[in-house]
Formats: sequence, structure tokens, C-alpha cells
Amino acid sequence: MGLRASKIAAPQPEGAPRFWYRDNFFVTTDKSYLRADDVNKVFASDLMWWNEAIEPAQMDKMLKNCLTLSIWWVPETAEDMQKHGPPRRKAGKDLKFAGFARLVTDYVSFAYLTDVFILPDFQRRGLASWMMRSVKEMVDEWPDLRGLMLMTHDQPAADMYKKTLGAVDFEKGPSAGLTMLEMAGRAEKGLPEDH
Repeated sequence: MGLRASKIAAPQPEGAPRFWYRDNFFVTTDKSYLRADDVNKVFASDLMWWNEAIEPAQMDKMLKNCLTLSIWWVPETAEDMQKHGPPRRKAGKDLKFAGFARLVTDYVSFAYLTDVFILPDFQRRGLASWMMRSVKEMVDEWPDLRGLMLMTHDQPAADMYKKTLGAVDFEKGPSAGLTMLEMAGRAEKGLPEDH
């Protein structure tokens, strides 16, 4: 399947875009920075073994219909960006895509966190934890939030989610005693042997 470049440009149901700055990075909910083909390339990679690239129109639809956070590396410092705002230029050598997460949500009572990743060149810098603290800051403002759910296969990642989001194991949380069910879809990938 050929991947085409596209930009997500639609009103954001979550309201005005938000930004967080640190070192030479910013996290944002501003979808105007996102290029669906950048996310799709990661979906096609081993970094996201549970996904495969999807048709560009489907990727556009997926990104438009959820709350997204993306992390970007820039030469500007956090102090520069706090004074002057985030850079407004196209992705390239001075604006590098570093990470991503998305929340499937109604923006009121429920959120499902999924597709969290930091690209290999930017790992081991605390960026995933920082992005999760940004998620926590946002959902803590939703007065009618009943819960946020997520799944991970990795104990270090689970520990990070527990620390940054206050997440707990399903059987120890507010839904303890309930039965969690899942239905596989047509695009479901089996668990690789090394996971």
C-alpha cells in the first residue's frame, strides 16, 4: 500500500490546542502538526508490533476522531517557546516527530489510551512519562470522567502508567469484579512470540 502525505485539519472537539514545553521538545494536542503518514509509518514498523499501516483515508479518520498528543523536537529551547509560542513550520530537520499517543474518548466520561510510542532516536529521555503527565493534566480537568483504560504488555510500561497516571491493575481498580470482554476485529494481529 502506498502512503501519501496528508495533514489533519479539522475543528478539534477537545477545544483549543494545548502545549507543554521541555528542553528542546514540545507536546501538543494541536492536530495541525500531525501528518497521518508519519503515524502510519510507525504503525508499519516493529515499534508498534500490534498494528499495521492502514489506508490513508482510514488513518485520517482515526486521527480526526480522537484526542491526540504528539511530541516534537525543535532547536528552540523551552524558554524560547514559552516566550514566543511553538514553532510554526513544516516537519523537517528543525521540526522532528518524536512521539505520539491517542485517547479514544467522548471528552466527558471515558477515555481509552492507545498507540503510545516514542521513536527510537528519542527514547530514554523521559518523554513518554512527560506525555502521560500531560494526559493526566487534561483528564483531571474532566469533572465527569468515570475512568481511563489502557492495555500494555510490558511491566516497565505498566509501572510508568501507574506512576504518571495513577493507573491500577484492572482487578484492583474501581471496575474490580467486572468481567472485561474483548472482540477481535478483522485487522487484529496475534501476539508475537517475543512479546
